Amino acid sequence: MNKSLFRNPGLKILSLVLGFVAWIAIINISNPVIPTRLNNIPVNVSNASYIESMNLSYRIREGFENVSVTVRGNRSVVDRLTTASVNANVDLTQIADLNSNPVMAPVTVTVPGISQENITVTPRNIQIVLEEMASTDFVLNPVTNGSTPSRGHEVGSMSCYPDRITLRGPESLLEKIDNVQAEVNVSNLDEDSALIPKLHVFDKNGDELSEKSMSYLTFSVSESEIRVEVELYKVITDVPIEAETYGKPREGYRVGEITVTPSTISLAGTDSAIDKVKSEGSRILIDEASHAVDISGANEDVDISVNLPDYLPAGMRVTEGVNETVVVSVKILEQNTTSIEIPVRDIEKQNLPTSLSAVFADSSIDVRVQGNDEVLTQLSADQITAAVDFNNVKTGAQTLPVDITLPEGCTLVSDVAIDVTVTRTGGSENAGSEES
Repeated sequence: MNKSLFRNPGLKILSLVLGFVAWIAIINISNPVIPTRLNNIPVNVSNASYIESMNLSYRIREGFENVSVTVRGNRSVVDRLTTASVNANVDLTQIADLNSNPVMAPVTVTVPGISQENITVTPRNIQIVLEEMASTDFVLNPVTNGSTPSRGHEVGSMSCYPDRITLRGPESLLEKIDNVQAEVNVSNLDEDSALIPKLHVFDKNGDELSEKSMSYLTFSVSESEIRVEVELYKVITDVPIEAETYGKPREGYRVGEITVTPSTISLAGTDSAIDKVKSEGSRILIDEASHAVDISGANEDVDISVNLPDYLPAGMRVTEGVNETVVVSVKILEQNTTSIEIPVRDIEKQNLPTSLSAVFADSSIDVRVQGNDEVLTQLSADQITAAVDFNNVKTGAQTLPVDITLPEGCTLVSDVAIDVTVTRTGGSENAGSEES
C-alpha cells in the first residue's frame, strides 16, 4: 500500500493543481469580484472639539456634504451593500493647513467586508469653512402647532422657563436665524401642566434649519432642561352681548331697537374671569360710559364696529377662530314712528309661476310706521301684511318692491324693497316675459 501512495507523484500533484484551478474558476463564475458605486454618502465629522478649542467654528462647504464611493468585492458581499452600510468620515485633526484657502480635509471611508485597497472615494478631500465662533441669545416662543386640549378647554397662556436660549456656532449661520420655537403637544390636556418642548430653529425666510445646519450649533440648555408652563382656560358658550348708546340723536328723532351681531359669543377664561362674568349678569355689556356706540346727532340708522376684547375681564378672551369684532346696529327713528321686523317667511309670493323659485336674500324686512303713540304701542308684526308680486318676473338676482298693508291709524314712512333671486324649477307654467 505504501508503495502505491508514492507511485507517480507528479501526476498526483498535477491533479491537485488542476482541482484547485477548477475550484477557483467555479468561484469566479458563481461569485465573481465586481465593482459597484454608491452615491450621496453623507460625510460625518469627528473631533470637532479640536477646532472649537481655537474658538473657531466649522461647517462643510455647500456641495461637499456628500461623497461617492466605488468598491470592488465579491458579488455576494457587494449586492448587500447600501448607502447606510458606508461610513464616510472627516477627522478635523487631520487637516494639514488651517490657514489654506480653501481648507481641505481628507475623507476616510470604511465598508464592511471590503478592504481599504478596494475602496475609492470621490472626492478624496472636501472643503471645510472655518469661522470665528459666535453666540446669540434668542427668546423661546412656545407653540402648540395645532394640537388642542380636551373639549371645553383652550390654551390660555404659555410661558417658557428659561425664557431665552443662547445658540453658539458659525457667525454666518447665526445671522440667518430669526426665531426659536419651543413646541409642545397639548392634545387632550385638561389641567395646567409643565411640558418638555421640542426645539425648532427657523431662518429669516421662515424655513426650519436642516439637520445638517443644526449639527453646527450648540445650545446653552438642552430640551430636557426647558419647561413650557401651559395655563388652560375653560370655555363658556352662548354668552349674550348687549350694548348701550352714548349721546342723543338729532332733535325730532329717537333711539329704536339696538341689536348686536353676533348676539352671543363663546369665551375662554380663568375660573375667576368666568365668575366675574356671571356676577355681572352672565353677559358682556358694551356700556354707555365707553362712548363706543355714539349716536350723537344721528338722524339715520347707525352701524358701529366694536372690539369685544376691550369689554372682557382680565383672564378672558374670545375663543379661537371667532372674530373679535362685533357690529352694534342702532335704529334711529323719527318721533311718532316705530320699526317692525317682518320675517321673510311671512311675505306672500303673489303670481309666482310654478316653473320658478324665489329666494329672498334677507331673513326679514324693516317696516317703518308712523302714527300716534297709542297706536304704535299696540302695533305688532302679525297686524302687518307684506306681499311681493312676481307677475312678469325675470330670472336672476333683482330687487322687487314689497307691498305693505297697515292697520287703520298707521302710515308707511318709506317704501320697502327686498333682494330676491329667481330661478327655474323645471315646471310647466311660464311667466309672461320670463327670460329664456
